[in-house]
Parts: sequence; structure tokens; C-alpha cells
Amino acid sequence: MKTLSYISAFLLFTFYLVSHAAVAETAVEFSMVEKTVKPIKFFYGEYQLSGKDMHKQGDEIAQKTAFAIATKTSTVLDGPFTYIFENVSSFDPEKITAQIGWPVDQEAQPVGSFLYKETKPFKCLATEFKGSHKDLPRFWKKLVTMAIAKGYKVTGEGRTLITLAGQDGYVAAHLQLGIM
Repeated sequence: MKTLSYISAFLLFTFYLVSHAAVAETAVEFSMVEKTVKPIKFFYGEYQLSGKDMHKQGDEIAQKTAFAIATKTSTVLDGPFTYIFENVSSFDPEKITAQIGWPVDQEAQPVGSFLYKETKPFKCLATEFKGSHKDLPRFWKKLVTMAIAKGYKVTGEGRTLITLAGQDGYVAAHLQLGIM
């Protein structure tokens, strides 16, 4: 029994060290990969969030949307929690408008304030982000600036796919910036 307690304590301590070390290493230089993302079946809501509270608000939206999918539709989740932004080039950190929800495996009827759509193939520059959720708007601006500097024509659409949401606003995400 004591061995199990030691193992649990070790794992918790290791997780603590890894998660806090990752928070400190938000990338300044990062790689971008050009790709075309296949269409997704998307069950979502439309929201205006403040950048300051986005992490907390996003967690609540993720839970509500997943609950609606599980209890009110015949579909299931088919990918990471996703934010689709109409224009990441002009992020206002005080008021960010996004379609926020989950990819699903089949078409779903709208439920309450939640909607459904199938996106088109999405040509984009993709990169990874690890750091504080409140740093995402600044990171998006860096991504847009780097893309333009490298000669890409940016459409403005951006997608954030949350791959890990930790405590204290830590997030790991896959970012996709639309290009022509």
C-alpha cells in the first residue's frame, strides 16, 4: 500500500514539474507547416469571449457542448475541442468572436443554441502552441506576421484545436491559419 502511495506521489510531482516547465516555454520562433485539412462535421455555438477569461469560459463551453452532443444527438465526438475564428488578423483581446465546439462523426440537428455545419477543406499553415491560454492572441498575431513576412496571403480564418487544457490556464493546441 505504501508503494502505491509513493508511486502516486511521484507521478503527481512529475506531472507538476512537467506542466509548470511547459508553461514557461511559450515558443518565440516556431515552425509552420503548409497543409490542407479535410472538412469536419462541426457541432458548435457562437460566442463572444474576453481573452482574459477565455480559458475558464472555454472549459464551460466544452462541457456544455459535449453534454448536448451526448444527450441530445445520435452523434459522438470525433476530434479535439475547436475554436474557429473568423478573423485572427484583427484579434481584439477584450472581445474575441468564435464558433466553439467539437468535431462529430456524423450530421447532427441543432439543439438549443448549438448549431451544426460541415466545413470545407481548409488550406492553412499549422503550428503547435504550448503555454498560457492568455498568450494565445499574441501568439496568433506572431503567426499572422510570420506568414505574411514569408509571402503567404492570409484569409483571416484561424482554428485552435485544444489538445491539452491544464490548470492555471496552461494549454497545448494545434493552430491553423487560413491561407490562399
